[in-house]
Amino acid sequence: MIENLRKYTVVIIILFVLVIIGFVLMDTSNMSKSQGGIPVLKIAGRAYTDGDLNKYGANGYQLTMAIVQSGDYQLFGFLTMLAGNAADESEVSENFFTNRMLLRAAKAEFGVYPSDEEIDSKIRSFRVFTSPDGAFSQEQYRNFIERGLGRLGLAEADIRDLASDIIVHSKISDILSTGLSSDRNIVAKKVAIDGQRINAKFARIDIAPLKAVITPTDEEIKTYWETVQDAFKTEEKRKFTYFVAKPTLPAEPEAIAALPESADAAAKAEHAKKVAERDATIAEGKRLARLKTGQNVDDLLYKLETQENLDFKNLATDSGFKLQTTELIAKSQAPADLLATSRGSKIEGSAAEALFRLTVTSDPASKIIDLAIGENDWLVAYVDEVEISRVKTYDEAKQLARGQLTADKAAAALTKAANEAQEKVKTALAEKKSFEDAAKAAGITAEIGSLTETTSSTQFDTTKYPVGFFEAAKYTAPGTLTEPVIETDRAFIVLVEKREFVKDANTEITIDNELNREVRANGINAFEGWLKNKAEASNVERLNRKK
Repeated sequence: MIENLRKYTVVIIILFVLVIIGFVLMDTSNMSKSQGGIPVLKIAGRAYTDGDLNKYGANGYQLTMAIVQSGDYQLFGFLTMLAGNAADESEVSENFFTNRMLLRAAKAEFGVYPSDEEIDSKIRSFRVFTSPDGAFSQEQYRNFIERGLGRLGLAEADIRDLASDIIVHSKISDILSTGLSSDRNIVAKKVAIDGQRINAKFARIDIAPLKAVITPTDEEIKTYWETVQDAFKTEEKRKFTYFVAKPTLPAEPEAIAALPESADAAAKAEHAKKVAERDATIAEGKRLARLKTGQNVDDLLYKLETQENLDFKNLATDSGFKLQTTELIAKSQAPADLLATSRGSKIEGSAAEALFRLTVTSDPASKIIDLAIGENDWLVAYVDEVEISRVKTYDEAKQLARGQLTADKAAAALTKAANEAQEKVKTALAEKKSFEDAAKAAGITAEIGSLTETTSSTQFDTTKYPVGFFEAAKYTAPGTLTEPVIETDRAFIVLVEKREFVKDANTEITIDNELNREVRANGINAFEGWLKNKAEASNVERLNRKK
C-alpha cells in the first residue's frame, strides 16, 4: 500500500493543493451565519435552522426591542415592519427573521454595504449606550455586552449586525421612495385648512327622550334575534391546572445612608459609587434568582416534552411545584394569578388572554403554556377542559336582544330627528331668523352652545361639545350649516359663523415638518410594498415543524 501511495505522490500533492484553493475561494460569508440545528425555514431556496431562527429572529427581535424601549423610538418602524402583522409570539419571531434575511439579501441588489464607520456611528447613537447628557458611554456599552446579551445568547458582533441591518433598511427605504416626493403646495393647503380658526354655534339633540318611547314587542324581539342570533353567544369557558413559580430573592444589602448637604464632591462621588454598587448587587441577585427558578421551570418543560405519556399534574408535583385548579371559567372570571401581565412577551395583554388564545388540539402538548409574568415569576398552565362558545337560546338572549333592538331603533330615530331638524333650521335661517330662534322652531330645547377660534388641535370638553366638530366644519362656508354631527347618544346641528386662515412665523416650519412626515410615510409605504413582493417571490417554506 505504501509503495502504491509513493507512486502517486505528485498527484496527491496536486489534489491537496486544489482542496486548499477550493476552501480559500469558497464563499463563507453565509456559512458563518448558520447556527446549526434542524432546518425549519427555506427562503428563496436556502434552508435555515432553528438555531438561525432563534438567534436572528426571536433574540434579534428582543435585542431590537431593548434598544427601542431605551428611548430609540424611531426604530419602532424598523421593528414593526420586520415583525409584520403577526398573530402570536412565534409568528413575530418568524416574520422578523424572514424579513431580516430578505433585507440582507437585498444589499447586493441595491448596492448598500454599511461601512464599519457607519456601523460604529449608529451604535454610538443608541440611547441604551448613552449617558444622561446624550454622550456615548463606554461603560454602559460594556455592561450591556457583558450582562444584557448573555441572556439572549448573543455576542457583541450581533449588535453590529443589527446596526448594519437598521442602516440597510433606512437606505433602501430612501432609495425606494425616490421620486415619491409630495407637492409642497398641496401640503401647504392642508396645513392651512388644519390651522384655520373657526367660530360656530350648535344645538344638541339627545337620544334619551327618543329611546324612552321605544318599546319593542316580543314578536319584534324574536324576529330581530332570529336574524342576528350569532351575535349573542356564551363566553368560552376553560378549566386550568397551573402553578406560579416565584424565585426566592436574596436579602437586600443594607441601605446606604444619605450624605449631609455639606458633603464635598469627592464624598458625593464615593456615595454615588456605593449606591450604584448596591443597586447592581440587588439587580444581580434578582437576576440569578430568576435564572434559577427559570431553570427549574425549563427542567419540568423538558420532562414534559420528552416523556412518552404526558402527565402534567404528577410531574409538576414531583418537581416541587404547588398546583392550583380552577373551575370552568370564562376569561372575565380569571383569578388574580392569571391576570398578571406577561413579561418580555410580544403578545399583549394578561396571562389569561394568552391562555384563552391557546389553540387546544388532541395533542396533550398543545394544552400547556408557559409564560414569564410580573417582575420575577413564571406561570405554567395546563388546559384540563374546554367548553366552547355557543349561540344562546332565545330565552337566554331575549333581554340582550331587547336592549340591542332598542338601541338600534333609537340610533335610527336620532339620525331621522337630526336630519329633520337640519332642514327646519336651514329653512328658518333662510328666513333671516337667528340660529337660536331657528333651533327652537325646529323643536330643539337644549341650550345653544358656541365655539370660538377652534383649530384641528383644539382640545374639546367632549361632554359639552361635538367630538367631530372640526372635521365637519373645516370645509363649510361661513353662514351655512355643516352636515349633522351624529354621535352615539346625541346629535348636533352646527352653524359655521366664521372661518379665518392664519399664517404666522411657524407656518413654514409646520409645512416643512408635514412635508418631511409625508416623505417618511412614502418611504415606509414603498418599503412595505417592496418587502411584501420580495417575500411572495421568495417562496418561504416551513420545514420539519409542527403546524
